[in-house]
Amino acid sequence: SMLFDIILMKQANFNSVRCSHYPNQYEWYELCSIFGLYVVDEANLETHGFDPTLQYNEENPCCNPEWSSAIMERGTRLVSMHSNHPSIVIWSLGNEAGYGPSIAAMAGWIRDFDDTRPIQYEGGGSRTSSTDVICPMYARVKQILKVDSMQDEHRPLILCEYSHSMGNSTGNLHKYWEAFYSNESLQGGFIWDWVDQGL
Repeated sequence: SMLFDIILMKQANFNSVRCSHYPNQYEWYELCSIFGLYVVDEANLETHGFDPTLQYNEENPCCNPEWSSAIMERGTRLVSMHSNHPSIVIWSLGNEAGYGPSIAAMAGWIRDFDDTRPIQYEGGGSRTSSTDVICPMYARVKQILKVDSMQDEHRPLILCEYSHSMGNSTGNLHKYWEAFYSNESLQGGFIWDWVDQGL
């Protein structure tokens, strides 16, 4: 089924995939390398919709020292195991897991181990030093255009998730693509998700 999915993706002109929200099987990366799909490889750190009010609070595992080694291990294992796959072009620190010292430490370790690939993480917002790619989730077209016009911002923007739709919704993909085509720093995004959950 992995091969079938990749063939469908290539037929639909996809050029990249995000391993959400955990690393994948070895064969997946090999197939992506063979068929020419770029991969954002994501650490197995997911708390799904972590409340931003807990960003700098010990209730947030990323701010609680008791969780530091477990969180760090998620990133170190990911990069240590997968750094030789040519299809991987970006490391992701996780998904919707808040932000705190453990995330910053993971980003620092990854940069020391592999300075050839950028890091993305939406959990702390675009103003943290832990992300080399601005990767908002479900940002509106007006919002991504605003980021593109910021004078002090030189990082690319790639939507880590957008266009989540079930049934008869999300009819504005052309507006996103007009923005992507007309602004060099707006480099696309990852449609959520590959399989229609309504089927």
